[in-house]
Amino acid sequence: MFKFIFDLATEPLGLPIEWYYEWIILAVIGYIAYLIAYEKVGSLYHGDLISGRAAGSFCHWIIRTLYFIVMWAIAYGVIWIGKFVMAHKIQVAIGICSIVAVAIAVKIFIWTKERNKLVKVSVKVENNDNR
Repeated sequence: MFKFIFDLATEPLGLPIEWYYEWIILAVIGYIAYLIAYEKVGSLYHGDLISGRAAGSFCHWIIRTLYFIVMWAIAYGVIWIGKFVMAHKIQVAIGICSIVAVAIAVKIFIWTKERNKLVKVSVKVENNDNR
């Protein structure tokens, strides 16, 4: 029963890549989600937080679904960003170089300001009448 709900929730989750890569990635994500859910439910059993097969199955499928969706979203975002970068290589390179140039300019500006403060040493002159 819970597997059916899991399949309904994860069926429309595809990736914007070739179908064979998508199947491989989704299979790996599904296996990792299974391992995490198995370990978490085992911890729940050992901690006496749940008991019984139905509670374990319910918790397993809820945890598995949540982890699957989170990992799918991360994979989807990485693939989307990768495709965007590959489609706009020059613009991305210009943007990265601009950010680096601004960071270097700011660092040099801060360094020269700090250096000027070190050069300007305040001198305290006391009046000494014992001359």
